Amino acid sequence: MPFLLFLILFFWLFPFLIIPFFIFLGIGFIFLIPYVVFFNSFMNILTIPWQIFKIASNKQIRRNHSLEHATVNVLEERYGKTLKIGGLAYSNGFSLSGPDLPSPYEVLDAAREGIYRMTKGETSLALHPRCGTSIATSTFLLSLGFIIVLSFSQHLSLLNIAIVFILANIIAKPLGLTVQKFFTTHADISNMSIIDIYGKPSIYNFPFEIMINPNRTYFIKTTSNKNMLFWFSF
Repeated sequence: MPFLLFLILFFWLFPFLIIPFFIFLGIGFIFLIPYVVFFNSFMNILTIPWQIFKIASNKQIRRNHSLEHATVNVLEERYGKTLKIGGLAYSNGFSLSGPDLPSPYEVLDAAREGIYRMTKGETSLALHPRCGTSIATSTFLLSLGFIIVLSFSQHLSLLNIAIVFILANIIAKPLGLTVQKFFTTHADISNMSIIDIYGKPSIYNFPFEIMINPNRTYFIKTTSNKNMLFWFSF
């Protein structure tokens, strides 16, 4: 705060220095970009594998991750289009949210169909191309590419960035699905059952909240036993 006040006072006394100051600041920022990119890329290379390892070491999260994907895949099959739906897997279930999320009855039915079809051998339902794992894989490849470029060429150019971006995106899709298959999902969900589906409560207690906020959020609670019991809580 004292520095900001000093800066304001300085420019009030010497207004003709405003433009040179911002030009100098812009040039300095341009020179700092490679260092910022290198630091950010280095952190991604360290943190992304660790995050994937944490998921890979928890088989229950991986199973719920598989069922989350299966549910979205079934819904997209039924609607015949890509739906704006995101999800997160936990050890006791998974959540789905987004403007295209249908009613809880449809979501529950899709989850039940996902379990049934996967136990019958459709293990490909456990994978989804827009999964966060694929995004993380793409980010990891971009970060690795930037570090390699900076290490060998000592600078970033538009050509270098374009080459790294294109190669990372080409490799990311098949590699992301492979990482999903072997590390962040577990296709064997034969011993899983759904316990509850919870809808996000209305913030305003207004019956037409969906007209104000079209995003829906559901949490589907699962268990590893064979008792199939379904409840609705809203």
